[in-house]
Amino acid sequence: MEKAYAQALWELIQKGEKPKEAVTKIQTALAQRGRAALMPAVGRAFERLAQREAQKNRSVLVVARKGDEANARKESAAHDAEIKVDESLIGGWQLFDRGQMRDESWKSALLSIYNASTRT
Repeated sequence: MEKAYAQALWELIQKGEKPKEAVTKIQTALAQRGRAALMPAVGRAFERLAQREAQKNRSVLVVARKGDEANARKESAAHDAEIKVDESLIGGWQLFDRGQMRDESWKSALLSIYNASTRT
């Protein structure tokens, strides 16, 4: 239920409502329905929603080691992407761009081989 209120809050703000006024409207609606105690959960759900929406508009290039950055940028054509290091990738890279993922990591290739070989 808190997700629905968080979504409503998000939509109010996207339509041009000032955030403070939108929160007041949601608080009033919750109070009228006897659900004022939900407000902290609505706030947490709104925070998760905002983080998810923010991720949709970012480009993140994940590499196994800092030294792999130049090669990964060249291969992925992600020249303006933020770089993160994830040593569990073993090698290769992953590109998260506008809600989509391109996985060119050794980890995914090795897991595919492992899964295919252990299937009976």
